[in-house]
Formats: sequence, structure tokens, C-alpha cells
Amino acid sequence: MTSAIGWYGPLVDLCKTDHHIGDIVQLLVFVHRSTPVQYKLSKGGEVIRTDIQVGDDTLPFFSVSLWKKQMGTMVVAGDILLLQNVKITKFGHAVEARTVEWSSLVSLVHPYGSLLSKGVDELIEESQVGKTTLEKLCKVIKWVQRARSALNTIGSHSFVKPRNWKFPKQSESLNLLLLSEVLGLSNSCNAIFNASIGEIFLPITWRALDDSDKEKMFVSRRTMEDKDNSLAEDFICIGCHLCGSPLVSENGSICKPNNISLYCPKSPNHLHAVTLIYRPFMLYVWDESEYLPLLVRNKAAVVLFGNIRAERVYSCFRGQNRSHNSNQAYFCRENNPEAVEKGLVGSCSSDADKSLEVKEKNHHNKNTNFHLIWLVLLKILLQQGKNSPLKFEATVNTSLDTEHGKFEMLSVSVPCARNKLFSG
Repeated sequence: MTSAIGWYGPLVDLCKTDHHIGDIVQLLVFVHRSTPVQYKLSKGGEVIRTDIQVGDDTLPFFSVSLWKKQMGTMVVAGDILLLQNVKITKFGHAVEARTVEWSSLVSLVHPYGSLLSKGVDELIEESQVGKTTLEKLCKVIKWVQRARSALNTIGSHSFVKPRNWKFPKQSESLNLLLLSEVLGLSNSCNAIFNASIGEIFLPITWRALDDSDKEKMFVSRRTMEDKDNSLAEDFICIGCHLCGSPLVSENGSICKPNNISLYCPKSPNHLHAVTLIYRPFMLYVWDESEYLPLLVRNKAAVVLFGNIRAERVYSCFRGQNRSHNSNQAYFCRENNPEAVEKGLVGSCSSDADKSLEVKEKNHHNKNTNFHLIWLVLLKILLQQGKNSPLKFEATVNTSLDTEHGKFEMLSVSVPCARNKLFSG
């Protein structure tokens, strides 16, 4: 296709984006799905990024990250958009586009139903674009219409209405076909559904981040960067193994009694089982109808990561970096500076130290690098579009908002297997 030079860059086909790494370009694409990634902090909620999966007549699937809140609200699955002045970037082997300060978008065809009911000439007659852009628009419309059978799920599941379910006994779980049905539940219950993993969002609230560092909260990007050696430190903290509550506050200090629950709701004696745990994070999953953010606490994270506990990962990570992190007290001092002054590090980390010592003395695990295995698992799980859907079981608590556990993961398994491969 002949390039049409815009104010900041050319209009390019998606199949040729790998020749424009670092360049500002224009893209004319069909939107498969839009996934806003958001998290509510103590100061209020903000949409940090919107991920959209797009395609054109040369490449059916391509990822674009919208970092402008206003642009994210303008994107609807099934639209054909002209993305103006977006930057082509590369993470590992994955090429994608992302918005910059002067990026913008224009909706050329909306709504999706008109793509299937109108002809090409009728759809383009009101488009006020240049000749080359118009030629590209015609090609994308024809491609969508040829592939309507494959793409028809967009329209068929966009308007699923909530249902008033008659729930079985509390001990049973609802088997649901679509995430749109899970989102439509009006009563609290356990739900089982199939979905693909899209992203892990780790809210980094215990240290200040510059705007340029906010991308560190999106784990898929970091698994593609060989120079990022801090994933284990960001994922792992001191907390309760049973309830998954971190015992470190957002500013990095040991939590004061009024900041955390004094009693563990999961423990028979109501005492926290202090050790190293995975911090709570959001797991974004999707299917052909919707996306769903799942809150994942320590026990569910262990299941997701192949029954590899956080202390094993950190023990191996510590061994690799012994010259920098010689013991667990150092870990606490770096992440909990206020605690050192108050003499709390030793008391909160004693159980964690004992656990690590047992692991290190265990001959069976001596030559097993759980940190490396964990990193490989993370990278495999986050290969968007390359993995089959997994079977999830989650609690649905309609009294909570999404960021505080409205949908919380309990377990995960392979759908075709009768029994779960992993058990927490």
C-alpha cells in the first residue's frame, strides 16, 4: 500500500509495523476488543491504560495501548478507527503501538451492526478522509465483511442482559459459559468459567513511581525485558500465608495495628501466619464476550504459579543476589525503613527466615532454581493469544467493588482435564 504521509508519520499496514519500531505512524484498524485496566487508590480511582486488540486486512490481530483516559472511553469493540500519531514499540519479540502526548483517534465506522448491514460505498460516502486513507478503509471494511462469521461474536454478546439466577446450595458453584454472564450476576456466589489470561496488573503503592515508570505495574511488559531483575522483589512481601494480607503498608513500613486486621479470618486461632507471600494483584482474563479483572491473593497465586510458594522464589532470588541482599533482614530494611527504627524487622521476619533456612537446607531443592522457573511460568502465562483458555473458579461478592475483591480467584485448571492439575 502506498503510504500517505500525515503530519507526524505515514499510514502503514499492520503487517509492516515491525519496520517502524520507534516511529510515529497512523493506523487504520478494526477493533476486536477494548480492555480498560484500572485500579482505585486511596486518593481515588483512575484509568491508567486501555488495551485494545485490533486488526486490518494485512494482520488479523495487533495490540495497541491507549494511555489517554479520554481516548479509552471513545473506543468501542466493532468500530473501525483511524489512530493518528501512535508510536510503534517492541517488547521482547512482540511489536505493538502505544499513544503519545499528541496522539488522537477518529471513528470512521460505527456502530458494528452497520458493517454487516451496509455496503462498502454506503459506509464510506460520509468519510472525509484523503484518497489513500479511503482506499485503506475500503480494504478493511471488505476484510471485516469477509470474516463476519468469525467476528460475529462481537455483536451477539455485546448486549447480554443481567439475569436473576436461582442459586443452588452455597457449597456449589455456577458453571457459566461467558464472562458477560459472570459480570451480570446480581447475587453473591462461586462461579466457574473458561477464559484466557491477558494481563497481570500489580499495583505498586509502596513506593513512588514517576509517570514513565507506571508501566512497571503491567507485568507482561516486564517479562519481555531481560534487564528487569526486580520482579520478585515487587511481587513478594511479608504477610499472612493464610489470608494473603500484606503486613507492610503502602509507604513501605510495617503495618500498624490500625492499618491491618489484628486477627486472621482464615486461621483457627485467629493469628496471622507470618511468612513471605505474593502481594495481591489483578489478573485480567477475557473471552469472546468480555474481560474480567480477578483479584488474586497469596493462596490462589501459589496455584496459578504451579504450587511454587513465594518463599521458595525469594530464597533462590536471594541466593542469586547474595552480594546485594545477604539476608532477610536486609529485605525488610529496604522495603520497611521505618520498621528498622522501631525494632520490628526481627519480630516480623523470624518466621520467614526460618522458612527460608529450611528450604535452603533441603537437599532435594538444592539445585532447583525456583526463581527462574517462576519467571518462565510468568512469561508463558502472559503470552497473549498463544495459550488455550483455562478453567477458573472465583468468588463473586456483589457487595464489593472490583479492586477490593468483587471477583476473587479461588483456583485454576485445564478445561479438558476432569481433575484440577493444581490444588492450593
